[in-house]
Amino acid sequence: MFLFRKNTPKSLSHLDHLFKNVISKLPVANQIKYCESLMYRTKEDISNSTCRLQKRRLNKLLQATKNELKNLNTRM
Repeated sequence: MFLFRKNTPKSLSHLDHLFKNVISKLPVANQIKYCESLMYRTKEDISNSTCRLQKRRLNKLLQATKNELKNLNTRM
């Protein structure tokens, strides 16, 4: 029997270079607004995409964004 290991979601700074290099240096309120906007855009991209591979990547980005937003909300 094969055991499939589920990959742990990477942090948003690993997946989004803009967040890593620019947004993470802004105040927390601006980071939250960016994450909310990114979530909205990513959900739209997922619904419009027909490629399974692209959907997987976008879902990973969405999950990382949700985790980052949860962390940012606890810091406020």
